[in-house]
Amino acid sequence: MSMRGKSWVWQYAKRIENKAYCNLCDEDDNNEFSCPGGTTGSLGRHLTTIHGLMVNAVINKEQPRTHDEQQPENDSDEVMDIDETNKEINLEKNGRSRKRKRRTNIHYQNTNNGNNARSCSKDRCELINKALAKMIAVNQLPLSFCSSNGFHDFMSVVEPNYKPCKEEAIKTRLKILSSNIEELIKNDLQDASSICCTTDCWTSISQESYITVTAHVIDSNWCAKSYTLTTHEMDKRHTAENLSEQLINTFGKWDITNKILAIVTDNAKNITNAIPLINPEIYSVKCAAHSLQLAVNCVLKNENIVNIIKQCNKIVGHFKHSTLAKTSLEEKQELLGLTKTTLLQSCKTRWNSIYLMMERLVLNRCAIFNVLADRTITSQSMAQKLEIKEHEWLFIESLIQFLKPIYVTTNIFCTENNSSISMIRPLLKQIIEKHLMQCHENEDTIVQTLKQTLASEIKRRFSLEWDSTESVLLEQIASFLDPRFKDLDHEVLSNHEAIRSKIKQIINQNNYLEPNEITTASQEQQNKHRSDLEYIFGINNEENDLTKEFQNYLAEPQLRFTLDPLEWWKTRYSKYPTIGKLAKKYMAITATSVSAERCFSTAGNIVTRKRASLSPENVNLLVFLHQNKQLMI
Repeated sequence: MSMRGKSWVWQYAKRIENKAYCNLCDEDDNNEFSCPGGTTGSLGRHLTTIHGLMVNAVINKEQPRTHDEQQPENDSDEVMDIDETNKEINLEKNGRSRKRKRRTNIHYQNTNNGNNARSCSKDRCELINKALAKMIAVNQLPLSFCSSNGFHDFMSVVEPNYKPCKEEAIKTRLKILSSNIEELIKNDLQDASSICCTTDCWTSISQESYITVTAHVIDSNWCAKSYTLTTHEMDKRHTAENLSEQLINTFGKWDITNKILAIVTDNAKNITNAIPLINPEIYSVKCAAHSLQLAVNCVLKNENIVNIIKQCNKIVGHFKHSTLAKTSLEEKQELLGLTKTTLLQSCKTRWNSIYLMMERLVLNRCAIFNVLADRTITSQSMAQKLEIKEHEWLFIESLIQFLKPIYVTTNIFCTENNSSISMIRPLLKQIIEKHLMQCHENEDTIVQTLKQTLASEIKRRFSLEWDSTESVLLEQIASFLDPRFKDLDHEVLSNHEAIRSKIKQIINQNNYLEPNEITTASQEQQNKHRSDLEYIFGINNEENDLTKEFQNYLAEPQLRFTLDPLEWWKTRYSKYPTIGKLAKKYMAITATSVSAERCFSTAGNIVTRKRASLSPENVNLLVFLHQNKQLMI
C-alpha cells in the first residue's frame, strides 16, 4: 500500500488544526499560515523566501526491477528542484500516481548554494550574538537592527538555522560588554598618578540635555590614553552648583575624586565656576580651541568681513540649490583640470568653516566665473547678484592668508592624544611674532588692523603678557616639562627662573611616589639615619640630587617639534625620575575639551530622528561603548 510521505516543511513548523506556525520566527512575528487539509504551499514559500531554505524532492516510482536495475535509495528516477522562484511543488496526478511509493529526500540550501544542513549550535548562536552586539556598538546601529527584516534575510544566507535574539537580549549583552570595558578603564585610572578630565554639555534632537565627561592619563609606558566615562542626562538647570554636583557624582562612581588634577571646559561661566566648587585645588583649564574661537569672532565682526562672508555664502547657496549650476561647475572643473570638489557653506558657530569656505571659493574661482558667465546656465541678473569683484577676491585671499595660522593651530590643538597644554603658549607666541606682527608687501590696511586686533585678543585671553610678579601658570609648568619647549624660548628671559623655581617648589611640597611604592619600616630607619648624617655634614643629598637632575635636564638638547615628547620621556625617565613624575602628570592635561565635544557627533548619530525617543540610559550605554570601542575584546 502506498504511503504519502510527510512534507519537509513540518521540520520547521507546527500545525494546529488548519493553521501552521513557523518555528524559526519570533513568537511576536506574523508567522501564521493557512493549511486547510494539510496543504503546505504558503508555508513552503515562507520558508524559502524568508529563511532561505530550499528542497530537492526525490520521487521514486514503485516498479518492479531486476537485480541489475536496482539502485541505492538515494539515486532517483525523478528529481524536482524548488528554486528561488518559490513555486509550489506540483506532482503529476494520474491514475498510476497512487501506486507509486513517493519518497522525499530533503536537503536544504542557502541562496548561494551552500549546504545548511548543519545545525547552529548554542555556542555558535552565542558567538554570533556577541559579535552582533559589538557591531551595533561600533557602527552606532539601533538596537532594533537585530529584529529587522534585512538582518534576518542576511542571516538566512550566512547561517540559515540561526535564530536572531530579541532587542532585550542584545541589550543584556551590550551591558555585559559595557561592564567589561568599565572594569578595564577603572584599572587604568587607578594605576595613573593623576587624571585630567574634560567635560561639555549638549542637547539631543529630542531636546534632552546631556553632560559628557572624559578622562585622560599617561600610563606606565608613557602612552597617552583617553576614555569616555559617562554621557549623563542633565534634567536640572545648568547652574554651577548642579554641574559640580553631577561631576562629583561621576568622579565618585569611578573612584577618581582624589586623582583629578585638572578639568578642561569651554569658557562658559557656569562650568568654569563649577570647578572650584568640586575642589579648589583642581586646575580649571579653558579649552584653547574655544578661546581661539572667541578671539577670532571679535575680528569677524568687522563690517568688511561680514559683507564679504555674506557674498560668499550667496555664491555657495546658489550652487547648492541649483542642480544645473552644480553640474556645470563640475564640468568646468574637469575642463580646467581642477579637482572635483563641492563648495562649502560656512557655519556661524565654527569660524574655521568660514576659512574653509573662502579657501574653496578661491581654488574654484575660474570655474565659478565660467559658470556665472554662461548665459545658458546663469541669467544676467543672477550673475550680477553673485558677482565678486576683483578687489574683493584680493581681500578674500588676504583673509585666507591671515586666518591660516589660526586654522592650523586649532587643528594641532584638536589632535587626539597629542594636544597637551604644554603646546599652547609656544604656539601662540609664534603665531603673534611670525604671522600677526609681520606685515606683507602691499597688504590691505584693513587686514593689518585685523591682525593687531587678533593679536591683542589672543594675548588677553591666554595671559601671554605674564610677568614674574604673578602666579606661575599651569601652561608654563607644562611647557618646561615638555622636552620640545623646556628651554622656555617663548617666555621672557627674566621669567625663566620664576617658572623653574615654581617647579622645584611643587616637587619639594609633594611626594611623587608611584602608587605601588610603599615605604617600609626599615626604609624609614634608613631615611632617618641618612638625615642624621646630612645634619652632621650640613648637606641635603636630596636637594643636591634634585639640583643635579635639573642641571642635567636643562643641558639636554631641546627635542625637535616634530618628535614625540612621550617617547623622549620613556627613554629618559630613569635618568630624570623626579622631573619625569611631574611631567607624566602635567603633560596629560589636554589643550582642549574636544574629546568631550566629539561625543556630540557620536550621540547625534545615535539619537537620530528615528530614534529620538531613545532613553537616556541607552544613550549613555551606546555612546560609552562606541567611544571606548578600542577596548572591546
